Amino acid sequence: MIAVLRQQGIPFHNQYRKSHGYWNPLRRGRNGSSVNRILSLVGDHPWTHRDLKLWAEWLAPKGTLRPGAMTRIGEADDSLPVTAERLHELFECSAAESLLAASSDSRQLLKWWSRRIAPALHGRVRFPLAVALARGPSALEEPPRVTVGTIHSVKGGEADVVFLFPDLSPAGDAAYLRHGPQRDSVLRLFYVGMTRARHTLYVCQRESSMAAVI
Repeated sequence: MIAVLRQQGIPFHNQYRKSHGYWNPLRRGRNGSSVNRILSLVGDHPWTHRDLKLWAEWLAPKGTLRPGAMTRIGEADDSLPVTAERLHELFECSAAESLLAASSDSRQLLKWWSRRIAPALHGRVRFPLAVALARGPSALEEPPRVTVGTIHSVKGGEADVVFLFPDLSPAGDAAYLRHGPQRDSVLRLFYVGMTRARHTLYVCQRESSMAAVI
């Protein structure tokens, strides 16, 4: 499920387990998160040196930044605006020209940045970039409408539509294979999952050999 959501650039989260990074890949908690860097690049504001520090830090310097550019950016006052002249001082000529040409179009700006990201960081930016390109940068600031998690993690929550998979963890499968109270507790858990749906419930096909019969 998560692989498909990532491939399609569909934002998701688990608001009941905010500390779980796998379920909350668009968190903005840390200043240097990939989401914050993208928003510093395409946010609805003129760039300051604080913005520049964030989105330029992950660039592969060869062919993009002039020697010593990141040191000069780091030493500048965060509040200073970034002018076209300043960009020409810091970036190689062709990179500065293409950056300025793309600066009025967020989609082109994201493509410019994504082509120049250091290879080691591609995995960290791929999903938020896919979301921003598919749905616009504002999608990174809005609460996702899709929640992903286990039944345990969403206890007490509800959704208009629920897709429920019958697959179990190894411990859950061991309990389900026994008769009596342990099996009953697994069935009650699925009852909880089913009752999370306000309007529509889809019971999906099993994806593993460890699954309950619903």
